[in-house]
Amino acid sequence: MKREVTAMTFVKYLFYGICWGCVCLVAFCLMVSLFDKEALPFIFNDFPRQVAGSVLVGIACGTTGIVYQFQRIPGFAKVLIHFVIGMGVFYPTAIHLGWFPFNPEHIGYTVMQLLISCGIFFAIWACFYFAAWLEARKINSRLKEMERDGK
Repeated sequence: MKREVTAMTFVKYLFYGICWGCVCLVAFCLMVSLFDKEALPFIFNDFPRQVAGSVLVGIACGTTGIVYQFQRIPGFAKVLIHFVIGMGVFYPTAIHLGWFPFNPEHIGYTVMQLLISCGIFFAIWACFYFAAWLEARKINSRLKEMERDGK
């Protein structure tokens, strides 16, 4: 089955990315308000830049998800493209906006942050992958059921 990637598909992915970026910012603010209220002024004193950064990261991760619509690209290459672009925007944005303190003298801390970020990326990717896999199983099961009923 050939799928056509249209401008509307791209716009859909763009808005998904913006929404996810905003949802992640709100979820982060809620967690901070529960566990470390002293960090909230850091976010709120620079709120427009924090929102812009969250939206930018959401767009980078969300719109690159469109790569999964292309049939000719191998699966591993799709994940790699999505990962490289997503993390390539996320990590510099995170350092620039102070989400992660960056200190070249403590490179181990920076590497640990990067590894944790990669782990979170793959955990989120895995959730979406398994949700799609379960949906495909459900559809296939229903198709087999319809085929049996039709015979």
